[in-house]
Amino acid sequence: MDKNKCYELADIDPALECDAQDNMGGIVPKIIFGYHEDVATWPDKPASGSGALQLDAAGALSGDVVMNNGCKAYSLSFTDNTGVFTIKPQGETGGESFLYELTIISAKVRKKILGFLNATKGRKLFIIVEDNNGLNYLMGDKSHGAMLAADSDGATTGTTYTERSQTTLKFQYNCTRALVYEGDTENILTAAAGG
Repeated sequence: MDKNKCYELADIDPALECDAQDNMGGIVPKIIFGYHEDVATWPDKPASGSGALQLDAAGALSGDVVMNNGCKAYSLSFTDNTGVFTIKPQGETGGESFLYELTIISAKVRKKILGFLNATKGRKLFIIVEDNNGLNYLMGDKSHGAMLAADSDGATTGTTYTERSQTTLKFQYNCTRALVYEGDTENILTAAAGG
């Protein structure tokens, strides 16, 4: 093994194990979110240390999102089968990174959702998204947050009686790597206590 290699390549076989054959598209219709500045500790990106990273380790963050004392994360439920999360490569040669993008729809234009738009415009957030296969993704890190994107469809009443009144929310986050989040998604929803 070359000690100068960052990653240890390996054969990638078809996902033929019994549980791997359970593959369903889409995301769970509830996200976890909060203000970026309310986070005390962020999970770490994979580090090679003394040797090259195995591919599984290279694709996951290590640790939890931990909130500042007295702060908590919140959840937002949205209309089922309307959310999509993507991780796309981007950038020039030598400056490649990944664009994480989340688009969700909340049926019916509501004061609370419009208030959420007002509260998040121009603010750095963190967002945890769960896909229908049980993998979580974290939008946000110590230096960068997820941001409300200006190119969504926004709120619309629809045109005909059969169309849905709705608000479309789109968030974007730029990251150096494509990673899953394997940390806490339960305790984070209760206000942190202690020093």
